[in-house]
Amino acid sequence: MNRLAAGMLPVLLCILLGAALLRRQDVYNEFIQGAKGGIALTLKTLPHMMAMLMAVRVMEASGGFLWLEKLLAPVLRPLGVPAALLPLMVMRPFSGSGAMGVLAGILSAYGADSAVGRAACMYMSSSETILYVSSLYFGSIGVQQTRYTLPAALTADMAGLLMAVWICG
Repeated sequence: MNRLAAGMLPVLLCILLGAALLRRQDVYNEFIQGAKGGIALTLKTLPHMMAMLMAVRVMEASGGFLWLEKLLAPVLRPLGVPAALLPLMVMRPFSGSGAMGVLAGILSAYGADSAVGRAACMYMSSSETILYVSSLYFGSIGVQQTRYTLPAALTADMAGLLMAVWICG
């Protein structure tokens, strides 16, 4: 199986090159045009990425995430959400790498086979860095009015958290 998987990429590449040659396309020029488009997209989205990363770091350094955890704890406890998941729930919409660090802390404290550890893993895999992705994608295409995007995404994120707790509890 490993040999098959290792051989698939060169085979796929040869098939794509062969199809392009049959259509008489300039593969190299098409690649260069795609790379130029990728660089332009990177330059367009970079300011949005930097702004979101700075906002996450400010929230971490100022204790904003801790304050938000304390604010949300009375609402989530009656729903059965363990207090150990609150840091992950708060961090996940903002930062994937920050949430991964929180997840590592939860797994080392509670273990991967605990109900909290399993719920944390399930929530992590079923959620997204909503604020980061929204600002990046909407900023890159110039969308100013996001209307219902953020409330709908946060509702879906909360549903993922509650289902993870319910399934793993």
